[in-house]
Amino acid sequence: MVEKPIYGITAVRYAGHQIVEAMMGLVDSTLAHWDLSPTPARLVEVVDRLVEGDTVITMFPDEHGELHPGPRVKVDVLPEGTETLALAEEAPGMRLGDLPRF
Repeated sequence: MVEKPIYGITAVRYAGHQIVEAMMGLVDSTLAHWDLSPTPARLVEVVDRLVEGDTVITMFPDEHGELHPGPRVKVDVLPEGTETLALAEEAPGMRLGDLPRF
């Protein structure tokens, strides 16, 4: 059985209140290293990964700058029909808005 890729988001870029890009990389299966370092990805690219069934998670920095896996990302549709990103579950300090901006 082939393992599905796991992507990690370390930062987001907004235009107004909408996410337009995410720093996204390919995480190894242990969630300990990057197989491909994060690079800017347009929102549509992140949505495509999710629609194809890939796992996308958040990666939050701790007080020492080390990244740790956070909640999974999912596609959300706003009332006007625009696709955006949301978290499967939010925790204090682990919301999309808590990720660094770039």
